[in-house]
Amino acid sequence: MDDQEFETAMAELTADRKHGASELARRCLDTLSRSAGNASAKDSDELAQLLKRRCDKLIACRPSMAPIRNLLAEWCLDLDSRTGLSLRALRAAAVNTADDLIRRSGEAVQQTVAHAVEQIGDGKRIITHSLSSTLLAVFERLKDRKVQAVITESRPLNEGYLLASRLAEWKIPTELITEAQMGLAVAQADLALVGADTLLPDGSLVNKAGTYLLALAARDRGVPFWVCCESFKRIRERGREMELEEMDATELSAPDLPGTRIRNVYFDITPARLISLWIDEKGIYQTLGDFEP
Repeated sequence: MDDQEFETAMAELTADRKHGASELARRCLDTLSRSAGNASAKDSDELAQLLKRRCDKLIACRPSMAPIRNLLAEWCLDLDSRTGLSLRALRAAAVNTADDLIRRSGEAVQQTVAHAVEQIGDGKRIITHSLSSTLLAVFERLKDRKVQAVITESRPLNEGYLLASRLAEWKIPTELITEAQMGLAVAQADLALVGADTLLPDGSLVNKAGTYLLALAARDRGVPFWVCCESFKRIRERGREMELEEMDATELSAPDLPGTRIRNVYFDITPARLISLWIDEKGIYQTLGDFEP
């Protein structure tokens, strides 16, 4: 993968609004794997430096998504341990490590989904916000268990439409609503279930903007609010400020008005106190004490 191919791949990752953080993290690893396999380098030291630069760029392109940071940091740490290898051996080691991390990420998602499906059970009416590959897998496993779904549009690019179309394929009865209706719709739900882009050290959730509002409405209505994501999405270092990505304001299709600043912040933070349950590949956490490592 030459520099131009890498920059194109990174631009696509930066612009992607249709895939969740875990899926994008695996795509980043695939990009690094292809870079390791065929990027031009005269020796192993030159290759290692090139791969580290590309790794840093990929981490920086989606700062609100912890699995990208966590999985790529683990890949880089392994790369650092490979000093003294020949160029050919370093290429093979870097590719194998990326492939292993992709496999582990996928397995963690499937184990998380299994725990979620068991916890949800049959016949539930579930409200959710945004598009999550993990939640897609949960709904697919629930399609024969008489569940119903309430899906927000997830503006401004309406990725909720894609989720609703998949649920329609699986014949899951679904209501599609605007985010403005969440406060009304949550009262008729058995639970609110969301994925995550990042979990902070205290269990607080970084997810698509609007998640915090859904959690507040769920708390007011006495509806459980669950977070379902694998542990690769957890940040364990305390004290680091979370960057919430802000996208191009033109996505809002708002009029250009004098003296008006148009904002398109894509993520918000839901405090841990509003979360009833955390689900990951290791099991179910009902209290912060359980959740803490």
